[in-house]
Amino acid sequence: MKIKLQQNILIDKIIYNKKSKKRNPGIDFVRVLGQFAIILTHLLHCGKAIEIYSKHRKQLISLNILTSFHNNSFILISGIVGYRTNKYSNLLYLWLTVLFYSIIIHISFKLFKKNFIEKNEIYTEFFPLIFRRYWYFTTYFGMYLFLPIINKGISCLTMPEFKLIIASTLGIFIFWRDLMNQKHDIFNIGEGYTVIWLLIYYLTGAFIGKYPIKYCGIKKYFFCFICLFLYLFVAFLYINVHIYPSKIYFIKNILFFIKKLLTERMDSLLKITESITLCLFFLQISFNKYIAKVICFLGPKAFDIYLIHNHTVVRHNILRPIFYYEPKNIECYFLILLLLWKSLKIFVLCIIIAYIRSLLFYLMNIRKICINFEEIIFKMIN
Repeated sequence: MKIKLQQNILIDKIIYNKKSKKRNPGIDFVRVLGQFAIILTHLLHCGKAIEIYSKHRKQLISLNILTSFHNNSFILISGIVGYRTNKYSNLLYLWLTVLFYSIIIHISFKLFKKNFIEKNEIYTEFFPLIFRRYWYFTTYFGMYLFLPIINKGISCLTMPEFKLIIASTLGIFIFWRDLMNQKHDIFNIGEGYTVIWLLIYYLTGAFIGKYPIKYCGIKKYFFCFICLFLYLFVAFLYINVHIYPSKIYFIKNILFFIKKLLTERMDSLLKITESITLCLFFLQISFNKYIAKVICFLGPKAFDIYLIHNHTVVRHNILRPIFYYEPKNIECYFLILLLLWKSLKIFVLCIIIAYIRSLLFYLMNIRKICINFEEIIFKMIN
């Protein structure tokens, strides 16, 4: 009984301090870093930076690989912080946030920007879930409906049972597909863009949350170093396999074998290694209290940043032509700085808009409305 109590106290310290309601800055930092990485990735692909600056293609692909941890990290964090609660009011609040941006952004462009590219009819913006305006939220919504059952099961599992589930699911769904039957998606994983993959990775995050690794002093920094090294090693291994293939037959076969494991799919060994090591790394980091306050302020805005800059109208009218008027013959290091600078500007602008949205929702008491609605529904069902 005493050991169990100490374990629960440790979990609260690492994830959330229930009494003081303090957020964990490490988790929020991964959220912020992940959203910045998504913006950078969208500039490389949707902004056509790789296509426009083709002479720097290898360097840009390398940059893309180093920032490919984002989607899995968000699912992992959902499992770390969410396995002990499953309130549908939270899902309703997220849906209202998506609906708010879906409608407001489209109307804003229609009113204030002439001749903007309109890919969708206005009525589809009122149904972002049905018309899959944001693939991540649509998939996450489907996953969230199962969480009450999943979380109940997690609370009953012992560590050996949980380890077996994580090892078997990740092992089968990664290695089975890559090594045994790569061309046929027999489990309908959809390269990681489906509900079933989100559920698998949510369980992985829940395991980290339920059985946290906590080191002190030198051991902590050594552990952090190992995590970061593993992340960089896998990322650069991927780069060498894909960009610098060997001409020797034997080595070429070995590299092809590794390449199957290190693809850019969400369910690949590469992205799994990146996301897990980064989350474990920043969970162990102690931040200065002032820096922690800034991080904890930015963390909850991460979802808003995704919704704002990834809106269809924003993608086609802002991200796509973003490099058209920039000089084409620039050095690689200037191009990297340009990408980071444009990503930072988009990030800051999205933060300002997100803050206004959160303030508006606070004044309208949207959170309480969602909670009351959930209570009414449960009373009607009971």
